[in-house]
Amino acid sequence: MSKIFGKRYEVLERIGAGGMAIVYKAKDLLLNRVVTIKVLREQFVTDEDFIRRFRREAQSAASLSHPNIVSIYDVGKDGDTEYIVMEYVEGRNLKEIIREYAPLSTEQSINLARQITGAIQNAHENHIIHRDIKPHNILVTADGHAKVTDFGIARAVSSATVTHTGDIVGSVHYLSPEQAKGIQSNEQSDIYSLGIVLYELLTGKVPYDGETPIAIALKHLQQEPVLPSKLNPRIAKELEGVIMRAISKSPEQRYLTAKDLLEDLSHIQAGRPIAWFGISQADDPEATQTHKGMGKALSPIEVKDSIPTKPVNKRRRLMIIGGIMLLFALLVGGFWNYIAVGSTNVPDLVGKTVPVAEDFIKKSELSFDPAEVTYEFSDDVEKDRIIRQDPGADTSVKVGRTVKVVVSKGIELVEFPNVIIGQMSKENAVNLIKNAGFTGEITFVPKTDDAAKDAVIDQNPAPKSAWPKNGNITLTLSAGPQWEKIYMPYVIGKLSSEAKKILVDQNKLVLKIETEVSYTFPEDVVIRTTPNPGESIQQGSEVTMVVSRGPGPLAQGMENQASNNKVMIAQFLSRKLKE
Repeated sequence: MSKIFGKRYEVLERIGAGGMAIVYKAKDLLLNRVVTIKVLREQFVTDEDFIRRFRREAQSAASLSHPNIVSIYDVGKDGDTEYIVMEYVEGRNLKEIIREYAPLSTEQSINLARQITGAIQNAHENHIIHRDIKPHNILVTADGHAKVTDFGIARAVSSATVTHTGDIVGSVHYLSPEQAKGIQSNEQSDIYSLGIVLYELLTGKVPYDGETPIAIALKHLQQEPVLPSKLNPRIAKELEGVIMRAISKSPEQRYLTAKDLLEDLSHIQAGRPIAWFGISQADDPEATQTHKGMGKALSPIEVKDSIPTKPVNKRRRLMIIGGIMLLFALLVGGFWNYIAVGSTNVPDLVGKTVPVAEDFIKKSELSFDPAEVTYEFSDDVEKDRIIRQDPGADTSVKVGRTVKVVVSKGIELVEFPNVIIGQMSKENAVNLIKNAGFTGEITFVPKTDDAAKDAVIDQNPAPKSAWPKNGNITLTLSAGPQWEKIYMPYVIGKLSSEAKKILVDQNKLVLKIETEVSYTFPEDVVIRTTPNPGESIQQGSEVTMVVSRGPGPLAQGMENQASNNKVMIAQFLSRKLKE
């Protein structure tokens, strides 16, 4: 029997899962429509502050009404389960489309971007900031209609997510610089994230990538992106200018409002010029660098013109020779200084966090560059602690030597298989789990159920959830049905469907149905049962129910009347013959 939330929403199928919720396709039994239900995971249920914040933000987002925003219909609670009911959108998320089709054409990209921007504009005008704009939160129907989902939820999740998982809210690839710094985000943070999405639509790549979230966040703060046209020459300069303005590191240089961005996208789509357009060389990371103390970069022509054309005189030759001798002297001096530099022992950093290790390195007069930290998965070393170092502990090195470290990303999380599908046997479930690479302890919990004995009827972790390879696993096994002695229910005179519900669903009996002609009982009504009502019987046993196939008592009356009529006619004819 399928689950029904709030006595109204019947679950049809599971369609996804994330760190915060499990997502189901469901039917609203009251309004007879298909909806999406997001059910909060158990770890959030006990966090009362989060629940209050979640409900408040969801109710606030429910006030939004826009063709490009997924509507929120209801927020509710069923027992200990918190859920949110949303509009069901038949389609795919934009990340899936990007992986399969990017780079998209300019027309396709602008069309999607205008729809998303319109949704963001509507939310901002209603004082709601999304804070987690990324392709995963944008659904696209088969006819290209985009809908943004999860408005307002990121704000509710922020503190709870950090508390429970330690993750940065939102995908770090789309995080604005102010979010990366931990500063209060505003409308322009959404514009930055949307600019990254548009960049990815047109190039198939995000502007900043790296091995770790921290490395990517640092690039949002420090590194200039490669111009989109370098990756896709088909991108027009005006469109490139719009993207670069949207993803400017400084909010002051970005679009002030989503409305402004939407207007420029509309101008480009209509072939009209943009008034402010113009990309300075400072926007191009490959442009000639600005000379110190000067206000603008020198173009290649200006650099060429600035080279002196007069022949080098004797005084100049002497200056060059003197410079070379000075450089040689400095190099020689540096060599002797190196010899004179003292030595120090490298501290043991394994098992320490990076900030603690950095303190030890400084005390030992050594050098450390956080940008050179590398990360890898480890089954043995806790997340964010150092696995190994170079040079090794207690090695004697020169003062100032750079120390490099490898930090643990924790245990690798792998998608956990579905072992409850088809009521899999215990043996097959264990084999499937081990073949998927999981090595954690498996605990078996028995539970009375109608399924076959030792069939897997529940699992933790849930199917397709990310789980540590050595994490503990719990499988709930069917202990088989527990039958009891009961008295045969009285169902004579009831409709066969009602009788079947009583015998099979309520009393767990195996039903055999027979039919016979009856002038006493109407069609489809139970005539008798075997065993008789009130007799003792074991649940799970077979019982027989005989059902009338008619014609019933009315037909009997009509047949009797017809017989009487025949007698009367025969008597009348007999009298006439005698006369």
